[in-house]
Amino acid sequence: MHKKSMIIIAMVAVMLVSIVPVFAAKPTSPAASNGLDKGKNDHLYLYEKDSDTWEIVEDAAWGKLNINVKKGQFVLNAHKLEPETDYVLICYQDSWPGTGSLLLGNGTSNEEGNVHIKGSVDYETLPSYVYDIDGTQVEGSKIWLVLAADFDKEAPEMDAWNPSEYLFEFDLLNKQEVVPE
Repeated sequence: MHKKSMIIIAMVAVMLVSIVPVFAAKPTSPAASNGLDKGKNDHLYLYEKDSDTWEIVEDAAWGKLNINVKKGQFVLNAHKLEPETDYVLICYQDSWPGTGSLLLGNGTSNEEGNVHIKGSVDYETLPSYVYDIDGTQVEGSKIWLVLAADFDKEAPEMDAWNPSEYLFEFDLLNKQEVVPE
């Protein structure tokens, strides 16, 4: 009986050792699940970026876009923006000036430089574009928070470029690899 117990304990230990890494795995980025296929809710971080290198600027403006995919709703909370300034959240359509970009919502930052924008959108129909990222073709949507004064809602397209005042997506939304035919 003692031998059977030891075998069972050993088998359980082996199983636990093999599944612990699965539960211990951490996301590789602040927006590790932008594919919107992980369930009902997802998120996308937006950051102020250096327009020469496209690296994230440390301790600068940022935002978090919370997405309820099933309901087609989103909420953006952004921080460290210019106080009392009008902003628009857009899905930018390449190439410049972004003709065909989609206006998702708008808001005005408060005295502390925070803005709250909520709205609804069909994520399946967002404008997307094919990009080459490190030699791999991927398709996805660019989400930007820009100055309202820099976006022509009627066109719809950008009519000015002040990237130090904008927030750009950490990663493409709805990103997927393009498989050549």
